[in-house]
Amino acid sequence: METWDDLTLTEQVLVRRAVAGVSPRGSAQHVTAVLRWAGSPEVPRRRSASLAEQSARVPELAVATLRLVAGGWLTLRRVLSTRFVQEDGPEVTGAELEQLVADTATWVWPWDGRSGAPVLSLRATDEGRRRWEARAYAPEAPPVIHQLDLTEDEDRVRVCAMELSGWLTGPFGILADLPSGLEGEELRAYVAAELAPLVRFVREGTIEVLHVAEPDAEATVVPSEDLLDAFSDRELRCDDRDDWGVGFTCTLTQSPANALR
Repeated sequence: METWDDLTLTEQVLVRRAVAGVSPRGSAQHVTAVLRWAGSPEVPRRRSASLAEQSARVPELAVATLRLVAGGWLTLRRVLSTRFVQEDGPEVTGAELEQLVADTATWVWPWDGRSGAPVLSLRATDEGRRRWEARAYAPEAPPVIHQLDLTEDEDRVRVCAMELSGWLTGPFGILADLPSGLEGEELRAYVAAELAPLVRFVREGTIEVLHVAEPDAEATVVPSEDLLDAFSDRELRCDDRDDWGVGFTCTLTQSPANALR
């Protein structure tokens, strides 16, 4: 496992997170998203993984981490003060490493946001970073979205997808409310033109559209073939509601190519 292509998708996710130097928490959800975009039949198709589904992925993450540590790709380290600190803390090794990677609290954010588990960080080794860069920045590697030549409208969609608070519809959305007088085919023609900058990214697999029906409700993925019908539905858009966090939003996908960098 000396090159990027020798790694499983789960291992690739962990290396990419280690390059960024982030907490291992959230990795179970991240891996599920990448597997979904890779077409795995074992993951939910139109939603995020539940807590139980994330927990069930922990043994896979544990095995992958131990393999990557043994292969010189990454280390698991303690962060002594806060998970936002960038300095490397002491490396976790041996029996303690085996115990921590087998612990669900290492990989899954608790719903209540509280946990007494030690704060940890995934860190790429110098060799691991070199191997990742050899693949991520190879001449044939696909460009990331900010490297594309975008129109002004496409760039607004890109920014919306990159921001955690970005919304497509509703009082804070980048799309205007539907005109009140449009119905039928006139309405669909209006929506088709409105969605054109977004559809390109969805079809290319770089952005996915999510619908949230109620505040704090679980988001569902809207496939590209359903976008026109969905955005033509005034009730689904929630244009006339004051609530932040309902309607349609979008995010960068975790497709294997898009998640590489």
